[in-house]
Amino acid sequence: HGEHGEHDHGDHEGHDEHSDELPVYVFKTDDVTLYGFEAQFAWQVTSELKTEFFTDYVNASLDKGGDLPMIPPLRFGTKFNYQTGQFSANLDVIRYQKQDKIAYLETATDGYTMVDASIAYHLPVGEHEVTFYAKGHNLTDTEARVHSSFLKELAPRPGRSFALGVRGVF
Repeated sequence: HGEHGEHDHGDHEGHDEHSDELPVYVFKTDDVTLYGFEAQFAWQVTSELKTEFFTDYVNASLDKGGDLPMIPPLRFGTKFNYQTGQFSANLDVIRYQKQDKIAYLETATDGYTMVDASIAYHLPVGEHEVTFYAKGHNLTDTEARVHSSFLKELAPRPGRSFALGVRGVF
C-alpha cells in the first residue's frame, strides 16, 4: 500500500464502474415457458428460378407472469434467386412484426420490412472465378431497430446502402 495512494482501493469498493451512456442490465434466472415455430418452404419454379418462403416466432413468458426481455418478434419473408449461365440475381423481402410483448422497463419496437437485392456476373478465369456484383441493402430506407439488441435505442440498423465489387476465388 505504501506506493499506492489510499484512494486506489478504498474509493472503489462496492462501486460498479460503467459509462453513463450505455445501459447496465442485471439478469436473473426464473421459471419460464417457451414455445414457438419455424417453417420454410423452398420451390424450384424453373431451372433458373428458385423461391423460398419462411417464418419464425418465439413466445417466452415467466411462469409467475410477465414476458421475457429481448425476444425477437414474428418474422416472415420470401427470397427469390435467379441464376442462368454466368448471371445471378437475388431479391429478399423480410417482414419483422412489432414487438410489444415486453418485460418491465423494456421498450417496444415497431415492425419493419427489409428489402435487399443483388446481381452478379460470374466470370471463369482458367480454374478460378471472378465475380462482379452490385448489392443494395434496405432499399426502402426503412428505420429499423432490432428488438433483441442491447443497443436498439442507440443504434438502428443501417439505412439504404449500395455496393459494387469484384470478388476473386483462387
